[in-house]
Amino acid sequence: MRKIIFIISVAVFMLSACSDESSMGVSKVTTYATMTMKGEAEVFWPMNTPFVDPGCTAVEGTTDITSKIVATSTVNVAKGGNYVVNYEVLNADGFSATASRVVRVYDATAPLNGYYTSKIVRNNAGTVGSRGPYTILVFGVGSGNYYVESMLGGWYSIGSAYGPTYAGPGVLKLNADNTFSIVSASKLAWGYPCVFTPGTTSTYDAGTKTIVLNTNMEDVPAMKFAVTLNNPTSLN
Repeated sequence: MRKIIFIISVAVFMLSACSDESSMGVSKVTTYATMTMKGEAEVFWPMNTPFVDPGCTAVEGTTDITSKIVATSTVNVAKGGNYVVNYEVLNADGFSATASRVVRVYDATAPLNGYYTSKIVRNNAGTVGSRGPYTILVFGVGSGNYYVESMLGGWYSIGSAYGPTYAGPGVLKLNADNTFSIVSASKLAWGYPCVFTPGTTSTYDAGTKTIVLNTNMEDVPAMKFAVTLNNPTSLN
């Protein structure tokens, strides 16, 4: 009986070894999903209007897997600002494909809405330089407040090609006398926000549709930026 058990054990071991050897060097091919957003990747949506997501489609090879897409959204139409809708879908092997859409919730009646041409003069402790023209987004977020894409006019984000984390965006309030005050300002990647330069006034000229911002980064008060935004074009 012991001899029979030994023979069976050896046979099982040999079959297992053969199976392992036959699978060596074999790789599996997976087909990743392809996602296509409906509509634009950037959408302007009026405040207090229920958001209707244009949606997204997905295929895995020739198979439509749109029904498997999971969409997550941060959109709040009661509050003007920038939001994101993320889409994700898994293929048959569990590999992920993603897409995202930026939704800008805005006050459609705000008179300063537009894409502005930006020109900047920078005075860095007496060393003067200029940059532009660049394109900077401005849109109303309610209560006379405006989101400004870069309070530096795009000096670093566009001019130095550092990207949006170096833009220095802010929300500015347009006062009754056509001056601006800062409601909030986001930090640049260096860790500090932009502020209005002390002793200066930032203004809007309704006749020429020109915004003038006098700013500096909070941590570098000796480096002053005079930003002129004019010639706005429509958001849509």
